[in-house]
Amino acid sequence: MELTEAQRLAERLMAEHGLAGWTFRFDRARRRAGLCVFSTQVISLSAPLTRLHSEAEVRDTVLHEIAHALVGPGEGHSERWRATAVRIGSSGRRCVDAEAPRVPGAWVGVCSAGHRVERHRAPQRVASCRECAPGFRPEHLFEWTHRGQSAPMHPSYVRELAALQGRAPAPRLLGRGQRARILLPGRFAGAVGVVEKVGRTRYHLRTSSGVVTVPFAGVEGV
Repeated sequence: MELTEAQRLAERLMAEHGLAGWTFRFDRARRRAGLCVFSTQVISLSAPLTRLHSEAEVRDTVLHEIAHALVGPGEGHSERWRATAVRIGSSGRRCVDAEAPRVPGAWVGVCSAGHRVERHRAPQRVASCRECAPGFRPEHLFEWTHRGQSAPMHPSYVRELAALQGRAPAPRLLGRGQRARILLPGRFAGAVGVVEKVGRTRYHLRTSSGVVTVPFAGVEGV
């Protein structure tokens, strides 16, 4: 659906259902079609997905988010939310129809058995195929390409893979209760936490923002 038409549809439906003071916008999400932000009173649609979806699919997404606005925060996809969604003309589905078009991930991982997974961002952690075996199994690692071509992987991925394959010395493990600083770039870069759990390849760190899982090579003791 054209974005200008989708915006007119969304704003008309918002007005029809009494969302005075609410505004509409597009965002760049690639995995979810819509969003209801209570704190700023915004109904948002994914521009990439809106371009792929039909008018009926966009309408259902808008009504889905309007229902969230009508029932208020804290309801999630409760029975009250679903009843409201159906009452105003939505399908009441929690997610977009599985058959609806989607934005393909730029990164594609393929295991030795040919199973595929997609990611929209460069993988930062080594992963194995869950269709081949539950849990992490090094013999079922994914090989990654970016838009069909080989591409450099994230540094933390490279370090973790090298350690797993014995091409680099395994990091000296910290124990439960020890303090550690996160070295990897991103939201939690530089954060300090306490090791709550030591997994197969990752620490579970209790930080001021909650529990964060980080590859062994991505932390240092403090």
